Amino acid sequence: MFDIERFLEEKLNPLYKIHYSIWVYWWPLWRRLSGKSILQQWEKLELVKEGQFFLDYGCGTGSFTIPAARIVTNGGKVYALDYFPRQLEIVQEKAQKEGLTNIETILSSSQTGLPDESIDVVWMCDVLHEIKDRRMVLEEICRVLKGDGVLAIHDGMGERVMDYTDGLFSLTATDGKLLKFVK
Repeated sequence: MFDIERFLEEKLNPLYKIHYSIWVYWWPLWRRLSGKSILQQWEKLELVKEGQFFLDYGCGTGSFTIPAARIVTNGGKVYALDYFPRQLEIVQEKAQKEGLTNIETILSSSQTGLPDESIDVVWMCDVLHEIKDRRMVLEEICRVLKGDGVLAIHDGMGERVMDYTDGLFSLTATDGKLLKFVK
């Protein structure tokens, strides 16, 4: 099947990056609308708790990084990973404005640089479909996730996510587009 996003990324890379730079500015407006229902799903699934180490993989401008940092408090930590430096700058600005000191940003397209089995929850929202080597990224997530950790994916790929998680994670719950996995 022809994948237009992959074609654009590979053949028109500068234009593709400009598209995502513009995205940085209008995406937060969209996320304000959709984010509330996603945060309700977090509560329903008891996804984020005080004291956890949380990785927001593909954090964007921090729509979920900031709420996670408020929940895990100073006993926990939130790692905000993204490919675009400007998005991470926005996360840092928001964290500073909110007085949150438990957020660390990671600039990367795949590798986290985190120690083995150091993360309680990995959150991926609307990012897996954008990743070129999905299996490699999920292997990296499996490496950093604690033995009893949770991977939560909210993505329009739906059940196709299972094609990439096989042998790494087991599905434990679903709520609309949100899929919850364990190792």
